Amino acid sequence: AVLRDLGAASATALEGLLKRGLVAVTRRDDSECACDEAAEGEGPACLYGPPDGSFDLNANQRAALGDFLAALDGPRAEHRLLYGVTGSGKTAVYLDLARECLARGRSVMLLAPEVALACKLRRDVNERLPGAPLFFFHGYQGPAQRERTFRALAARREPCLVVGTRSALFLPAPALGVVVLDEEHDTSFKQDEGLAYQAKEVAWFRVGQGAGLLVLGSATPDVKTFHAMHEGRLPMATLPERAGGGTLPDVELVDIKDLASTDSVLAARSGAALRETVERGEQAVILLNRRGYAPLMYCLDCGTVARCPHCDIGLTYHKGRERLVCHYCGHSVPYPATCPNCKCMHYLPMGEGTEKLEETLAAHLPAGGKVLRLDRDSTRRPGRMEEILGAFARREAQVLVGTQMLSKGHHFPDVTLAVVADGDLGLNLPDYRAAERTFQLLVQSAGRAGRGEKPGRVFIQTRDPSHYCWNFVRAADYEGFYAHEIAIRQRRRYPPFVRLALVRISYPMDFTGGAEELARFATAVRAQGRERGVQVLGPAPSPLPLLR
Repeated sequence: AVLRDLGAASATALEGLLKRGLVAVTRRDDSECACDEAAEGEGPACLYGPPDGSFDLNANQRAALGDFLAALDGPRAEHRLLYGVTGSGKTAVYLDLARECLARGRSVMLLAPEVALACKLRRDVNERLPGAPLFFFHGYQGPAQRERTFRALAARREPCLVVGTRSALFLPAPALGVVVLDEEHDTSFKQDEGLAYQAKEVAWFRVGQGAGLLVLGSATPDVKTFHAMHEGRLPMATLPERAGGGTLPDVELVDIKDLASTDSVLAARSGAALRETVERGEQAVILLNRRGYAPLMYCLDCGTVARCPHCDIGLTYHKGRERLVCHYCGHSVPYPATCPNCKCMHYLPMGEGTEKLEETLAAHLPAGGKVLRLDRDSTRRPGRMEEILGAFARREAQVLVGTQMLSKGHHFPDVTLAVVADGDLGLNLPDYRAAERTFQLLVQSAGRAGRGEKPGRVFIQTRDPSHYCWNFVRAADYEGFYAHEIAIRQRRRYPPFVRLALVRISYPMDFTGGAEELARFATAVRAQGRERGVQVLGPAPSPLPLLR
């Protein structure tokens, strides 16, 4: 807080006070974080800026709400898909459903895939349902705060409303009636490490305990979810238009095949559109799903790339921290650093991350233009994420640069331009869902523009303009993309037409018998597969063969 209020120049003085024992550093309780303060109803000072004006549900929203309430009042557990374009008012339906569920004496869970979206949901609840018995829960809170929430709910008998992320599903909310998973397609709803679980399955179990209702909401549903709808196993409600009469933005492709690695990550066309937007007094968001200052550090003397000694991964340069960091195991070394191969110190930063993009834009925007950055590095301090989003909502900056943290859910009416700096990232990963995840990310990112009265534009930079995915992204045509993608999966025997499981095997680098044991294991699994009618593929090397 001292550094935030007095500036970075106070760091030296503060360090001296710490060494002399004149001040101490303590962890502030999570309940005091900026997100919680904002939700207390600080009036116009709320970190997210002025609330959206209240409005009545349109015909499509009322039809969806009516269907949900009929399902909630039924004799058994039900589930529904709420499929609506970006900005169609899905949140308004969730909140009116929550009001009706509380009136029926049953609790509600409104869950988002990320903390930033959960904070926005909490703000929306406070504005639309003032006085509702609200509990807020997510994994970034401290253990003491989470235990207090758990104990309070365990002792509670009256219905309440829980807003949070996936871990909130394990809270003992009394008489649970409705669980909403917003942005249901997001991979964050599945936890692969530690206690592995899929939030959709846990949510379905929870509503099944009390004949409740599970609502899955998205503008770009999981292909498996949409296939279940087409198979008649998942009823759907549709919101085909933006609430309030807004229109979907125009999407343009920008070919960056000739953009050199030493150039700015933004093409001249994108940069010109950004300057025009700022000069008009409007706002823009830029998505670059690559944090840090430079993703690779190239040694000019011996031609090698600085790599993590524990992983077969290049180190990323973080200029603000003056360190080279491995984004997989966390290993870091100070920079400037000597090359472990030739012992020289002549490094060339290659590529561009969000930190460098922020610096570049701040130097080239028209006078008065300010840039904010939203990524894992800029939001390390509790409450910082909410401060950044709040400052942008209050128009204290004209440009917001960030990773996929800003691609979905946020509502900024003055944003008229969205730029996806590298649309190809993730498109060619060795994963059958690569095209689906790219489509979802880009359509959600495009949905940040043109949500107010002014029309929006979206620029997607790509080195492969002919890829089939772009035609569907430009038209925001999810159903067209689904039809194309589901045909590919059926032809290649991918889910949802088969059940696919991954067995991941690893062994220490110094274990000489590793390859032999792996071959023995693979032989045994293939034999079992033949006996049980299960097709076994592999073993294949991992895309990241050496980690930690």
